[in-house]
Amino acid sequence: MRSLHLQVDPAAKLREAGLDVRPLPRHDAPTPTAVRRAIADRSGPTVFPGLTDSWPARTRWTPENLAVTHGRRTVTALMDLPASGVLFPQDQENYERTLPFAEFVSEMLTTPADSPCYLAYTRAEELFPARDYDFEPLSGGLPYSTDTRVWIGSAGTRSMLHSDLKDNFFCQIWGEKHVVLVPWEHARDVYPFPGNLVNSQVDLMEPDLDRFPRLRRAVFYAGTVGPGDVLFMPRGCWHDIRARTPSVSVNHWFGRPMTAADYASLLLRSGPRYWAATARDFLAHGLLRRRESTTFFFSPPSTGKRLFDLLRWGDFSRENDPSADRPGSPR
Repeated sequence: MRSLHLQVDPAAKLREAGLDVRPLPRHDAPTPTAVRRAIADRSGPTVFPGLTDSWPARTRWTPENLAVTHGRRTVTALMDLPASGVLFPQDQENYERTLPFAEFVSEMLTTPADSPCYLAYTRAEELFPARDYDFEPLSGGLPYSTDTRVWIGSAGTRSMLHSDLKDNFFCQIWGEKHVVLVPWEHARDVYPFPGNLVNSQVDLMEPDLDRFPRLRRAVFYAGTVGPGDVLFMPRGCWHDIRARTPSVSVNHWFGRPMTAADYASLLLRSGPRYWAATARDFLAHGLLRRRESTTFFFSPPSTGKRLFDLLRWGDFSRENDPSADRPGSPR
Protein backbone atom coordinates (compact mmCIF):
# COMPACT_ATOMS: atom_id res chain seq x y z
CA MET A 1 0.00 0.00 0.00
CA ARG A 2 1.26 3.46 -0.90
CA SER A 3 2.39 5.57 2.06
CA LEU A 4 2.04 9.36 1.79
CA HIS A 5 4.13 10.37 4.83
CA LEU A 6 2.56 13.83 4.96
CA GLN A 7 4.95 16.74 5.42
CA VAL A 8 4.36 19.57 7.93
CA ASP A 9 3.37 22.93 6.46
CA PRO A 10 6.12 25.55 7.12
CA ALA A 11 3.46 28.30 7.14
CA ALA A 12 2.23 26.94 10.47
CA LYS A 13 5.73 27.37 11.91
CA LEU A 14 5.90 30.95 10.65
CA ARG A 15 2.52 31.81 12.17
CA GLU A 16 3.57 30.25 15.49
CA ALA A 17 6.56 32.61 15.45
CA GLY A 18 4.22 35.59 15.02
CA LEU A 19 5.35 36.48 11.49
CA ASP A 20 3.23 38.16 8.81
CA VAL A 21 1.85 35.21 6.81
CA ARG A 22 -0.82 35.94 4.20
CA PRO A 23 -2.78 33.58 1.93
CA LEU A 24 -1.23 32.93 -1.45
CA PRO A 25 -3.37 34.88 -3.97
CA ARG A 26 -5.58 32.61 -6.09
CA HIS A 27 -7.23 33.77 -9.30
CA ASP A 28 -10.98 33.18 -9.35
CA ALA A 29 -11.25 33.07 -13.17
CA PRO A 30 -8.10 31.26 -14.35
CA THR A 31 -7.49 31.47 -18.10
CA PRO A 32 -4.36 31.84 -20.24
CA THR A 33 -5.42 35.45 -20.89
CA ALA A 34 -5.56 36.11 -17.16
CA VAL A 35 -2.06 34.66 -16.77
CA ARG A 36 -0.62 36.84 -19.53
CA ARG A 37 -2.28 39.88 -17.98
CA ALA A 38 -0.69 39.09 -14.60
CA ILE A 39 2.72 38.85 -16.28
CA ALA A 40 2.28 42.15 -18.12
CA ASP A 41 0.97 43.96 -15.04
CA ARG A 42 3.70 42.55 -12.76
CA SER A 43 0.87 42.01 -10.30
CA GLY A 44 2.74 39.57 -8.08
CA PRO A 45 2.64 35.84 -7.42
CA THR A 46 -0.68 34.14 -8.14
CA VAL A 47 -2.08 30.62 -8.24
CA PHE A 48 -4.25 29.80 -11.25
CA PRO A 49 -6.23 26.74 -10.10
CA GLY A 50 -6.81 23.84 -12.47
CA LEU A 51 -5.29 25.65 -15.44
CA THR A 52 -3.39 22.58 -16.71
CA ASP A 53 -6.19 20.06 -16.21
CA SER A 54 -6.41 19.67 -20.00
CA TRP A 55 -2.71 18.85 -20.39
CA PRO A 56 -1.93 15.22 -21.33
CA ALA A 57 0.70 15.33 -18.56
CA ARG A 58 -2.06 15.28 -15.97
CA THR A 59 -2.95 11.69 -16.89
CA ARG A 60 0.31 10.46 -18.42
CA TRP A 61 2.61 11.51 -15.57
CA THR A 62 1.02 9.62 -12.71
CA PRO A 63 3.53 7.40 -10.88
CA GLU A 64 1.76 4.27 -12.05
CA ASN A 65 1.95 5.32 -15.71
CA LEU A 66 5.54 6.49 -15.39
CA ALA A 67 6.60 3.13 -13.98
CA VAL A 68 5.05 1.40 -16.99
CA THR A 69 6.02 3.78 -19.80
CA HIS A 70 9.48 4.83 -18.56
CA GLY A 71 10.32 2.10 -16.06
CA ARG A 72 13.34 0.70 -17.89
CA ARG A 73 14.96 4.09 -18.36
CA THR A 74 18.01 4.71 -16.19
CA VAL A 75 17.93 7.92 -14.15
CA THR A 76 20.25 9.59 -11.67
CA ALA A 77 18.36 10.75 -8.60
CA LEU A 78 19.21 12.23 -5.22
CA MET A 79 18.58 9.62 -2.52
CA ASP A 80 18.48 9.73 1.30
CA LEU A 81 18.53 13.51 1.38
CA PRO A 82 18.70 15.39 4.69
CA ALA A 83 15.27 16.38 6.01
CA SER A 84 16.40 19.47 7.91
CA GLY A 85 18.97 22.25 7.70
CA VAL A 86 19.67 24.75 4.95
CA LEU A 87 22.87 23.24 3.57
CA PHE A 88 23.70 19.67 2.62
CA PRO A 89 26.09 18.11 5.17
CA GLN A 90 28.14 16.82 2.22
CA ASP A 91 28.57 17.60 -1.46
CA GLN A 92 25.46 17.06 -3.56
CA GLU A 93 27.12 14.42 -5.73
CA ASN A 94 27.39 12.14 -2.69
CA TYR A 95 23.59 11.78 -2.69
CA GLU A 96 23.40 10.78 -6.35
CA ARG A 97 22.41 7.24 -7.28
CA THR A 98 21.74 5.72 -10.70
CA LEU A 99 18.81 3.31 -10.88
CA PRO A 100 15.92 2.21 -13.13
CA PHE A 101 13.06 4.71 -13.25
CA ALA A 102 10.57 2.05 -12.07
CA GLU A 103 12.70 1.45 -8.98
CA PHE A 104 12.86 5.17 -8.30
CA VAL A 105 9.06 5.49 -8.59
CA SER A 106 8.66 2.72 -6.02
CA GLU A 107 11.09 4.52 -3.71
CA MET A 108 9.32 7.89 -4.04
CA LEU A 109 5.98 6.36 -3.08
CA THR A 110 7.26 4.59 0.04
CA THR A 111 10.23 6.62 1.29
CA PRO A 112 9.48 8.46 4.57
CA ALA A 113 9.67 12.24 4.62
CA ASP A 114 12.70 12.16 6.93
CA SER A 115 14.91 10.68 4.17
CA PRO A 116 13.42 12.00 0.91
CA CYS A 117 14.45 11.12 -2.64
CA TYR A 118 14.30 13.42 -5.66
CA LEU A 119 14.63 13.17 -9.42
CA ALA A 120 15.09 16.89 -9.75
CA TYR A 121 16.05 19.58 -12.24
CA THR A 122 15.64 17.19 -15.18
CA ARG A 123 15.03 18.76 -18.57
CA ALA A 124 11.43 17.95 -19.51
CA GLU A 125 12.29 17.08 -23.11
CA GLU A 126 14.70 14.41 -21.92
CA LEU A 127 11.81 12.47 -20.40
CA PHE A 128 8.57 13.55 -22.02
CA PRO A 129 7.24 14.67 -25.43
CA ALA A 130 6.46 18.36 -25.80
CA ARG A 131 2.80 17.55 -26.54
CA ASP A 132 2.35 16.64 -22.87
CA TYR A 133 2.64 20.30 -21.80
CA ASP A 134 2.38 23.69 -23.50
CA PHE A 135 3.55 26.90 -21.83
CA GLU A 136 3.37 29.25 -24.81
CA PRO A 137 -0.36 30.11 -24.35
CA LEU A 138 0.50 31.12 -20.77
CA SER A 139 3.65 33.15 -21.42
CA GLY A 140 2.65 34.60 -24.76
CA GLY A 141 5.92 33.59 -26.42
CA LEU A 142 8.11 36.34 -24.97
CA PRO A 143 11.43 36.92 -26.83
CA TYR A 144 13.80 35.45 -24.24
CA SER A 145 15.32 32.01 -23.69
CA THR A 146 13.20 29.54 -21.75
CA ASP A 147 13.82 26.36 -19.82
CA THR A 148 11.46 23.63 -18.60
CA ARG A 149 12.34 21.18 -15.82
CA VAL A 150 10.64 18.21 -14.19
CA TRP A 151 10.66 17.46 -10.43
CA ILE A 152 9.61 14.00 -9.22
CA GLY A 153 10.06 12.96 -5.61
CA SER A 154 8.83 11.67 -2.29
CA ALA A 155 7.11 13.58 0.48
CA GLY A 156 9.61 15.81 2.25
CA THR A 157 11.59 16.96 -0.78
CA ARG A 158 12.31 20.65 -0.47
CA SER A 159 13.93 23.57 -2.16
CA MET A 160 15.02 25.91 0.58
CA LEU A 161 14.18 29.60 0.40
CA HIS A 162 15.82 31.13 -2.67
CA SER A 163 15.12 33.45 -5.61
CA ASP A 164 15.33 32.84 -9.35
CA LEU A 165 16.71 34.78 -12.27
CA LYS A 166 13.56 34.73 -14.41
CA ASP A 167 9.79 34.61 -14.19
CA ASN A 168 8.63 31.12 -13.30
CA PHE A 169 5.57 28.95 -13.85
CA PHE A 170 5.46 26.18 -11.28
CA CYS A 171 2.87 23.55 -12.26
CA GLN A 172 1.72 20.77 -9.99
CA ILE A 173 0.89 17.65 -11.99
CA TRP A 174 0.33 15.01 -9.29
CA GLY A 175 0.41 15.21 -5.49
CA GLU A 176 0.63 18.37 -3.38
CA LYS A 177 3.29 20.86 -2.34
CA HIS A 178 3.48 23.56 0.31
CA VAL A 179 4.65 26.92 -1.00
CA VAL A 180 5.95 29.98 0.87
CA LEU A 181 6.83 33.12 -1.10
CA VAL A 182 8.53 36.40 -0.17
CA PRO A 183 8.63 39.39 -2.57
CA TRP A 184 12.02 40.53 -3.87
CA GLU A 185 11.76 43.83 -2.00
CA HIS A 186 12.14 41.85 1.25
CA ALA A 187 15.37 40.16 0.10
CA ARG A 188 17.48 41.61 2.95
CA ASP A 189 14.83 40.54 5.47
CA VAL A 190 15.30 36.84 4.60
CA TYR A 191 19.08 36.97 5.11
CA PRO A 192 20.84 35.85 1.93
CA PHE A 193 24.17 34.15 2.51
CA PRO A 194 27.03 36.69 2.50
CA GLY A 195 28.64 34.96 -0.46
CA ASN A 196 25.42 34.04 -2.25
CA LEU A 197 22.64 36.57 -2.74
CA VAL A 198 20.06 34.11 -4.12
CA ASN A 199 19.92 31.60 -1.23
CA SER A 200 18.56 32.35 2.24
CA GLN A 201 20.22 31.29 5.49
CA VAL A 202 16.77 30.78 7.04
CA ASP A 203 15.08 27.41 7.46
CA LEU A 204 11.38 28.30 7.50
CA MET A 205 10.60 25.22 9.58
CA GLU A 206 12.74 26.72 12.36
CA PRO A 207 12.50 30.54 12.10
CA ASP A 208 15.11 31.80 14.57
CA LEU A 209 14.09 35.38 15.33
CA ASP A 210 16.99 35.95 17.71
CA ARG A 211 19.47 35.18 14.94
CA PHE A 212 17.36 36.64 12.12
CA PRO A 213 15.34 39.53 13.65
CA ARG A 214 14.55 41.20 10.31
CA LEU A 215 12.22 38.29 9.51
CA ARG A 216 9.63 40.31 11.43
CA ARG A 217 9.69 42.87 8.60
CA ALA A 218 9.11 40.33 5.83
CA VAL A 219 5.77 39.52 4.24
CA PHE A 220 5.21 35.82 3.58
CA TYR A 221 2.60 34.39 1.20
CA ALA A 222 1.75 30.76 1.82
CA GLY A 223 -0.51 28.09 0.38
CA THR A 224 -0.72 24.60 -1.08
CA VAL A 225 -0.68 23.75 -4.78
CA GLY A 226 -2.43 20.64 -6.05
CA PRO A 227 -2.91 18.79 -9.34
CA GLY A 228 -3.65 21.15 -12.23
CA ASP A 229 -2.56 24.33 -10.41
CA VAL A 230 -0.20 26.83 -12.03
CA LEU A 231 1.76 29.15 -9.73
CA PHE A 232 3.18 32.28 -11.37
CA MET A 233 6.25 33.60 -9.52
CA PRO A 234 7.75 36.88 -10.81
CA ARG A 235 11.51 37.03 -11.27
CA GLY A 236 13.32 37.56 -7.97
CA CYS A 237 10.43 36.25 -5.87
CA TRP A 238 11.86 34.22 -2.98
CA HIS A 239 10.26 30.80 -2.66
CA ASP A 240 10.40 27.73 -0.45
CA ILE A 241 8.64 24.68 -1.93
CA ARG A 242 8.20 21.40 -0.04
CA ALA A 243 6.38 18.23 -1.03
CA ARG A 244 3.44 17.51 1.25
CA THR A 245 3.00 14.13 -0.48
CA PRO A 246 4.88 12.21 -3.16
CA SER A 247 4.81 14.62 -6.06
CA VAL A 248 5.28 15.24 -9.78
CA SER A 249 5.82 18.86 -10.87
CA VAL A 250 7.12 20.80 -13.86
CA ASN A 251 8.38 24.38 -13.99
CA HIS A 252 9.13 26.81 -16.79
CA TRP A 253 11.50 29.79 -16.62
CA PHE A 254 10.85 32.57 -19.12
CA GLY A 255 10.97 36.31 -19.72
CA ARG A 256 13.47 39.08 -19.05
CA PRO A 257 16.02 38.10 -16.39
CA MET A 258 17.12 39.97 -13.30
CA THR A 259 20.01 42.33 -13.98
CA ALA A 260 23.39 42.94 -12.40
CA ALA A 261 22.02 46.26 -11.16
CA ASP A 262 19.27 44.44 -9.23
CA TYR A 263 21.85 42.39 -7.34
CA ALA A 264 24.31 45.26 -6.98
CA SER A 265 21.66 47.26 -5.15
CA LEU A 266 21.05 44.37 -2.75
CA LEU A 267 24.79 43.85 -2.25
CA LEU A 268 25.44 47.51 -1.48
CA ARG A 269 22.61 47.57 1.10
CA SER A 270 23.84 44.38 2.77
CA GLY A 271 27.01 45.79 4.32
CA PRO A 272 30.75 45.06 4.81
CA ARG A 273 30.36 41.35 5.61
CA TYR A 274 28.79 40.79 2.20
CA TRP A 275 31.34 42.97 0.43
CA ALA A 276 34.21 40.99 1.99
CA ALA A 277 32.66 37.63 0.97
CA THR A 278 32.17 38.90 -2.58
CA ALA A 279 35.80 40.03 -2.81
CA ARG A 280 37.01 36.68 -1.43
CA ASP A 281 35.01 34.66 -3.94
CA PHE A 282 35.92 36.98 -6.82
CA LEU A 283 39.55 36.07 -6.16
CA ALA A 284 39.14 32.37 -5.28
CA HIS A 285 36.51 31.26 -7.78
CA GLY A 286 36.96 33.88 -10.46
CA LEU A 287 40.63 34.77 -10.83
CA LEU A 288 42.01 31.53 -9.32
CA ARG A 289 39.21 29.31 -10.74
CA ARG A 290 38.84 27.19 -7.64
CA ARG A 291 35.85 24.86 -7.63
CA GLU A 292 32.88 25.98 -5.54
CA SER A 293 31.20 23.48 -3.24
CA THR A 294 27.69 22.21 -4.07
CA THR A 295 26.13 22.10 -0.63
CA PHE A 296 23.13 24.20 -1.63
CA PHE A 297 20.38 22.52 -3.61
CA PHE A 298 21.77 22.83 -7.16
CA SER A 299 24.24 25.46 -5.97
CA PRO A 300 24.41 28.69 -7.95
CA PRO A 301 27.76 30.45 -8.34
CA SER A 302 28.78 32.82 -5.56
CA THR A 303 28.19 36.54 -5.90
CA GLY A 304 31.93 37.08 -6.29
CA LYS A 305 32.13 34.56 -9.14
CA ARG A 306 29.15 36.22 -10.79
CA LEU A 307 30.85 39.62 -10.52
CA PHE A 308 33.94 38.11 -12.13
CA ASP A 309 31.77 36.76 -14.98
CA LEU A 310 30.28 40.23 -15.45
CA LEU A 311 33.71 41.79 -15.85
CA ARG A 312 35.17 38.90 -17.88
CA TRP A 313 32.21 37.95 -20.06
CA GLY A 314 29.78 40.85 -19.70
CA ASP A 315 27.22 38.49 -18.12
CA PHE A 316 26.51 38.62 -14.38
CA SER A 317 24.35 35.51 -14.59
CA ARG A 318 26.44 33.48 -17.03
CA GLU A 319 26.35 30.38 -14.80
CA ASN A 320 23.02 31.22 -13.19
CA ASP A 321 20.86 31.04 -16.31
CA PRO A 322 18.59 27.99 -16.11
CA SER A 323 18.51 27.74 -19.90
CA ALA A 324 22.24 26.91 -19.89
CA ASP A 325 23.58 23.46 -19.07
CA ARG A 326 26.50 24.56 -16.92
CA PRO A 327 27.61 23.01 -13.63
CA GLY A 328 26.06 24.83 -10.71
CA SER A 329 22.91 26.08 -12.43
CA PRO A 330 20.22 26.41 -9.78
CA ARG A 331 16.63 25.39 -9.48
